[in-house]
Amino acid sequence: MKRKSTTLLNFFAPIKRNTAENEHSQETAVISENAVVIEETDNAPNADHNFQEKNSMDISSLISRRLTDAEKINFLRNRWIPDDNFVFPYRTCGERRRKFCYSWLKKFPWLSYSRKEDTVYCVYCALFAPESVGINSSQSAGSFVKKGFCNWKKALEKFQQHCGLTYHEHSVVAALNFEKVMSGSSSMKGIDKVIDVASENQAKRNAEKIKPIVESVLFCGRQGIALRGHRDHGEFDLNCAPVENEGNLRALLRLRVQANDKNIIEHFQNCGKNATYISWKIQNEILAASHRVIKEKIIAEVKDAKFFSILADETSDVSTMEQFSLCLRYLKRDAESKYTICEKFLEFVPVTSTTGEALANTIETVLRENNLDIENLRGQGYDGAASMSGSFKGTQARIAAKFPKALYVHCASHSLNLALSNSSGIRQIKNCFGIIEKLAVFFNTPKREAVLKKQINAHAPESTRQKLMKLCVTRWVERHDSVMVTGDLLIPAAAALEEIGEWDDRDSSSQANILLNAIRQPEFLIALSTSEKLLSYTLILSKQLQTIDSDLVSVIDHAENALAQIQSLRQNAEEDFHEIFEAASEKAAFLGTEIKIPRRVGKQVHRDNTPAGDVEEYFRRTVFIPFAESLSGSIEQRLMKHQEILKSFVCLLPKYYQQEVAKSKTKREIEKELEIGIKKLATTYESDVGASNIHVLTSELKLWHSSFKGSENLPRTAVDCLNQCKESVYPNVCTLLKIFATLPVTTCTAERSFSTLRRLNTYLRNTMTEIRLNGLASLNIHREIPVNFAEILAILKESPRRLEFVI
Repeated sequence: MKRKSTTLLNFFAPIKRNTAENEHSQETAVISENAVVIEETDNAPNADHNFQEKNSMDISSLISRRLTDAEKINFLRNRWIPDDNFVFPYRTCGERRRKFCYSWLKKFPWLSYSRKEDTVYCVYCALFAPESVGINSSQSAGSFVKKGFCNWKKALEKFQQHCGLTYHEHSVVAALNFEKVMSGSSSMKGIDKVIDVASENQAKRNAEKIKPIVESVLFCGRQGIALRGHRDHGEFDLNCAPVENEGNLRALLRLRVQANDKNIIEHFQNCGKNATYISWKIQNEILAASHRVIKEKIIAEVKDAKFFSILADETSDVSTMEQFSLCLRYLKRDAESKYTICEKFLEFVPVTSTTGEALANTIETVLRENNLDIENLRGQGYDGAASMSGSFKGTQARIAAKFPKALYVHCASHSLNLALSNSSGIRQIKNCFGIIEKLAVFFNTPKREAVLKKQINAHAPESTRQKLMKLCVTRWVERHDSVMVTGDLLIPAAAALEEIGEWDDRDSSSQANILLNAIRQPEFLIALSTSEKLLSYTLILSKQLQTIDSDLVSVIDHAENALAQIQSLRQNAEEDFHEIFEAASEKAAFLGTEIKIPRRVGKQVHRDNTPAGDVEEYFRRTVFIPFAESLSGSIEQRLMKHQEILKSFVCLLPKYYQQEVAKSKTKREIEKELEIGIKKLATTYESDVGASNIHVLTSELKLWHSSFKGSENLPRTAVDCLNQCKESVYPNVCTLLKIFATLPVTTCTAERSFSTLRRLNTYLRNTMTEIRLNGLASLNIHREIPVNFAEILAILKESPRRLEFVI
């Protein structure tokens, strides 16, 4: 059986020759084996008195009989070796004449030349190899062992191949140990040590051989590309290019072979067919090991932080399997003792039931399997689905029943999404978004898009946008962009629709005329300009919610700022809407239409029969004011409810203390509010703080606030406060700030993992196992977490292997 490594060639130094022998001639012989004839040389046979003795040291004379230990050691020490003047005979095979090369003896010290047969043997295998070799000892030893080798045409290839055989390596070690024992210079303890050193060296060589394979698998995982191909099985032949796609992994290995990577070349030349280490099973084991390495590093950081929150969401993949994405939020301390918020993807968990109880049990099981103390769970971040957020049977309620300190926070991004969706229920705004979506879909063909690009270059050459964007149902950042892009490219889009409307293609021309008529409507132009104005304030909030380092304080601050701006627009509706109306009027003039009041009928209750003195006042009352009021009300209802969670923690922030003082409250009123907040925190987190009673904690909090007296640069967020809080002076305040910063804000990290899931688990890879999926996802998502070869090898060694590894 072949091994993946080369033999231990240098166990022995070249054996010292008998300098007394100086033969310049060679006996003439005829060898009938393989019908190959040795030509007679010009030298006559040597007839000196040592001829018989030299024949006895010829290896061919020892093959057919059993040797005693004395004969073996005598042969190892005194075997005949030709000197550099020895004339080797030629063998004629057809028209070519070949002979043994003297340099081969130096390159392969284990070779022993037989001048009787003009063949070579392996001196160690001939003396110490077992009778049967190979898998399950089912093969008989052949060339180099029981019979001499003389095919000089393939000599180097066969010599190198023999080096990698398992029984050859064992024979070399056996010869070394035998010689030490017979010389009496080594004890059995020394022999064991030699064997251990030899085994360790071989294990190191094995590790070097499979290192390119592991690195190639990790490369594919990092880049998120498929490893396997249509015919990713069978023998990996270095000399034969594949006819069909055999996958990226094998292609990468072939590139390394072409780049003359000696380790991988030697591996595939000498390894057995059942030990190539490129099968799908080995790939899965390497990916599972990488996932374990990354996960263990994340869990180590979480344990160091102590407190953590869970972020979870679920989606179905391409194979209709429900994937439950679990992420962790915690604090990480760097070398400069500065805290930062971390949100890390943990793993995908397949679920068959999406009830609150089933998902809660899944979360608890995964946390326990990863050796995380659930008693340190301080927050839960989910979306607003009933199974997750339900107050009685939802996931958050069931976990809170077991672990009361785990506060549930409704994802702020989902809250903003719901707020914008509710405010878009106004008829004009809803119809406007529908037309925007149909415009993007209409131009989403090569021929129509070419017309649009031509009109953009003609009417808006300064624009960096070359196509319209579709409305995204869930990602409101893209919805903001879609509205803005449509407003910028409305004129080129109208010109493109006019051109397409003249085509002979009935479907294209009819749809173009319908859309052109729709965007010329006054209600659409007013609604589009109004949306551009109001959504520009929520765009900043939407982007801020997607950052990892946001906490509840920053979310409320940004929400309050956006809300204040929208309310200001509502209060100054006449002045602000005038600018919107002027912009819409300019677009209408270019489109060849006029903004005017639609026909009103008093008996129809579904029409906007709002009384108005002019066109501007009509659209201000029917579009701008309702949209502004609906948007501000939705944001206040959906996002400001997070202030309930802040009521207790806000007492930890010096900024809040200064604001209360600025409101001219009496000292007693301020102290009373602080005592209420700190009492609630002390009751909830009694086991976390080290204060013996509420008075100690209150005093520590007052001292913390007084340290910022007169300071203008007050920390705004929980992390900023934590980085300025000395844990040795304010230990309890520091602990409460850690909990506050750990509370979840959004589930954007889980949503991002779904993007990775869609890139990895495509329709071509829909049968991917969960082990492989998690390994690929971890490598692709956590690029900042290093995974080295030694860590992978340490995990692979835990299971029995055909090859021994050591770094």
